[in-house]
Amino acid sequence: MHKRISFPLALAITLGIALWSACKKSDFQDVELGDHTAEFAFPLFTSDLLLKDLLFSTLNDTLSGDTVFVNADNTMTLFYSGDVAEKPASDIFKFLENPLPIPLYDSVIINPISAPGGVTIRVADILSGNIGFVLNNTTPDTLSGYFEVPQMSLQGVSFKVSFVVPPNVTWNSGPLSLAGYHLESSNNTLTFKYFAYRPDGVRVRIPMPGGFDVLAITFGLKFTYVEGYWGFQWYQLTRDTIEIDINQTELKGDLKVKNPKVVMRISNSWGFPTRGQIKYLSFIGQQGEEIPLISTGVFEHDSFDYKDFAYPSWALNEVGQTKYTDITLDSSNSNIADIFNSQPTRLIYEVDGISNAQLDPNLIGFITDKSTIKLQLRVELLLEGSIKNFGAEQVLNLDFGEFGSLDSADVEEVEFKLVTENGTPISSDVQIYFRDASGQYIDSLFLGGPKELIRAAPIDANGVASGITRTEEFIPMSAARFDNISKAKDAFLKTSFTTANGGETFVKLLATDKIVVKMGMKVKKRL
Repeated sequence: MHKRISFPLALAITLGIALWSACKKSDFQDVELGDHTAEFAFPLFTSDLLLKDLLFSTLNDTLSGDTVFVNADNTMTLFYSGDVAEKPASDIFKFLENPLPIPLYDSVIINPISAPGGVTIRVADILSGNIGFVLNNTTPDTLSGYFEVPQMSLQGVSFKVSFVVPPNVTWNSGPLSLAGYHLESSNNTLTFKYFAYRPDGVRVRIPMPGGFDVLAITFGLKFTYVEGYWGFQWYQLTRDTIEIDINQTELKGDLKVKNPKVVMRISNSWGFPTRGQIKYLSFIGQQGEEIPLISTGVFEHDSFDYKDFAYPSWALNEVGQTKYTDITLDSSNSNIADIFNSQPTRLIYEVDGISNAQLDPNLIGFITDKSTIKLQLRVELLLEGSIKNFGAEQVLNLDFGEFGSLDSADVEEVEFKLVTENGTPISSDVQIYFRDASGQYIDSLFLGGPKELIRAAPIDANGVASGITRTEEFIPMSAARFDNISKAKDAFLKTSFTTANGGETFVKLLATDKIVVKMGMKVKKRL
């Protein structure tokens, strides 16, 4: 199986969304220019942007598997749960499913139950499947009687099927459904009996010169419940590759998260001890290099080896329950922070299972037709870290309304004024490229290159924004440039983000962090 995990770049794209969300609030339709006015200034918009709301909007627009939780101290935690790798018990433990012809050389045959190695059945409930019988009457008399399997019963009545067979005739019962039957065996065997009587009432045994004159056969048996002794057995659970895309664009930058946490949750409804043997687990780096996970205190015996999964117990009457085991990797018990902050591209892991690894000779276990082991990988990121020149990009829809048809002959100059009041610990360099209907660049907002439109707020010793940083940016534009830009069909936003102190300090993003964005426009008109 091949899956993909993309970590939405919450730290990096939030402010880009903020600028565009604000721009969409402008109303160009309400602006009118009087012929007698030489210069006219007016506000376009004022917008208060809470970081929490912007982040929720961003996640809703990207990956549905993401969840943001606002903690009691207003910090925010991003959770991502990958796809579930599921292994039903029925995929591994198969009982009596294949056709099994049983020659009845005698009128009573005790036959071992076909089960996986190390498993001994003592109780089972049959969901579906069939049994059939064949009797070739090689005697000169008409025989009547019945077949019986005393270990199988339906509502307390043992399984029986009657027959009447003339001489030199082969009788075939055809498939007989066993759905709903209950099976009990004290020694992992089934007893097959047949009782054949001549017309005078004398019981006889069928001669079997060919060896197959009396047969029983089961086929396609499936069970809703199996109970018995579970011995030591090794089986494959899952091998998986998970693609990791920390930066969702091809742009480069440095992103570090203070304490990433990776949790593997095992949901287990198999009713016997299962040991998860970690055969392989490594991250793959940017250049294809293998980055092994180093951990202590996570797996048994402090070695990257195995983990015993919690399981529902037959002895405690926990049939139908699911037990959970969480394997947590964080900076306190592993090198996961170093791995994560190197921006790996893939995680590859392989897990095998071992039943009854402790070799308990008295273990009674069970499975049902619903019993599964599920493995799910979850990533937990407290939005605390640092960014340096981290890139993000976005295509913005654009509509200048009435300004798109403004006669540039009447306009001498246009000037935009952008004011930001930033209460977040992130600064942003921005450039916007205006494009025509075919995607070709017409012009850019800033002629001299990207501008630092938003400067980070001051932070306290804990990396929390402790004030507000105000910036003002004037963007003059000739009438000819504005006339050209006003015909653009979209804009291509490219941003790079850096946290406080040039990205050298870890900061916390709070749900209450806010940016105020104000924009106005001044038009100078020729008289």
